[in-house]
Amino acid sequence: MKTRFYLIRHGETEWNARGIYQGLTDIPLSEEGEKQALCLGKRFENTSMKLDAVYSSPLQRAIKTAESIANAKGLFVVPEQHFKEINFGEWEGHNVKQLTEKYGKSYTDFYERPFSHAFPGEGSFTLVKERSVEGFYQLLEKHKGQSVAIVSHGGVLRVLIMALMDMDETFYKKMWLSNTSITTIDVSENGKMVLLTLNDFAHLETMNTLKGEKEWQM
Repeated sequence: MKTRFYLIRHGETEWNARGIYQGLTDIPLSEEGEKQALCLGKRFENTSMKLDAVYSSPLQRAIKTAESIANAKGLFVVPEQHFKEINFGEWEGHNVKQLTEKYGKSYTDFYERPFSHAFPGEGSFTLVKERSVEGFYQLLEKHKGQSVAIVSHGGVLRVLIMALMDMDETFYKKMWLSNTSITTIDVSENGKMVLLTLNDFAHLETMNTLKGEKEWQM
């Protein structure tokens, strides 16, 4: 009996659109993000996608996105600290250009090799990996044989997916997760994991507003 996980990135915010690091700064969804969340909710409402529980990062951009799914399935959202955004400390509120100018090599080294260099706030992608993987396995134990949605953030989800799929750290910058995209992972009884979909945002095609992605939308 398999357990299914839908790993979902939150909808767009104004800071996403401007390429600004958000981290734990509690930025709300933009008008565009609210539309994306609505489309996501309709996808769960209008399809046979089974869902037994919805968990979310405690930040409002994730909670609001998660509510669109929960409402579609008659469920409630459970905030979960394991899936909160990465704490970028003093880098939050700045874009790549500003950080490069202000912090120089300490930032550019991180930008090029994020797993190898420390950063303000949480300090280490290893810590992000540990907490997100711990949260995932706690939910796996709690919801065996069920279908679970986890709404989180682009960086956190990429780190989590890489850990679960045993991917090399170089995949971090090769992988992209669009706002409200769905990544589906099935876990068998013996713990084998199958990546069914990655960055699936078919529900947004009806919006006709998909824009070019910016790197490091956190």
